[in-house]
Amino acid sequence: MNKAKEIRSDIFEILIQVEDIETLKVIRKELEEVLYNKAHKKEEEKPRPAFMEGVKGIREAVTLEQLKKEQNYSPCTYEEFRVEADAIDWDDVTLDELLEAIK
Repeated sequence: MNKAKEIRSDIFEILIQVEDIETLKVIRKELEEVLYNKAHKKEEEKPRPAFMEGVKGIREAVTLEQLKKEQNYSPCTYEEFRVEADAIDWDDVTLDELLEAIK
């Protein structure tokens, strides 16, 4: 048996012997806090990607139509898009310039 399984088994055996409800509540609360803090610490250690600065949460109880109206959405057809895209002179644009444009 590996070490984690042994420890888990030992903890389980100890918990089975506990009869007091208040003691079990305290144990549960402390375990939840330890697990929460461990998960929260891992999140803090990860650097947040720069693009996440532009990410906004979705509001609840909002419809697609409301979002379209708020953002002045106006659809375009594929043909309209192709006309615009084909008008771009890609020969004079370097890869570095394209990458810089999306930063």
